[in-house]
Amino acid sequence: MNHTSYPTIAQASGGSTFFMTIAAIAASLLSFYSLFIWLRIITTWIRIPQNPLSYWLGRIVDPYLDLFKSIKALRRERFDLTPLAALAALSVIQSMLRLYGTYGTITVAMVLALLLQTLWSYLASPVFWFLLILLAVRLYFCYRPSPQTIGYIAMLDSLLGGLLNWVQRLFYPGRSINDRRLVTTTLVFILILYLTSSALVRALVTLASRIGF
Repeated sequence: MNHTSYPTIAQASGGSTFFMTIAAIAASLLSFYSLFIWLRIITTWIRIPQNPLSYWLGRIVDPYLDLFKSIKALRRERFDLTPLAALAALSVIQSMLRLYGTYGTITVAMVLALLLQTLWSYLASPVFWFLLILLAVRLYFCYRPSPQTIGYIAMLDSLLGGLLNWVQRLFYPGRSINDRRLVTTTLVFILILYLTSSALVRALVTLASRIGF
């Protein structure tokens, strides 16, 4: 997560040194817990049988990750983005603790800036990149079709079908176009949307960090 610049605040202006120290220690502990979550995600990808590391990581982090399993919008048949939501929530708490540990106070502007930046870094931006990579691979298959790629194309279309249909209705209503043109249009549209959203988020974070309340 990128660090946001905040106005200078006199140290220990809003709390005692004791609570600031506790907050700084808690932020450090959450950093280690975030690392455990990432290791847990990696071990689930590797799927090594009878892996003691995966077992103990599961005992430590799975109860927390399970709290986010109910977010159905982030869960699909082939992928699960709920760990990103769990990491985002942890990042917000960790950043607020670190800010309090440094300045001795937390303002509404700081919280707003943290929320905006964390939602973008952990949720929106990864989704954009995920779509861009899938669309780039799908476009490659449009230029290099073969009997061996039919299965991959079907898998990609199962993930991108809704997005492709929406873009077709948006830009080519009532018209029939080939896959290459539709995928290219979708890729360019998502890229422009990503760049615009990124610039808007940066502007909003900068604005929120300068609000004096």
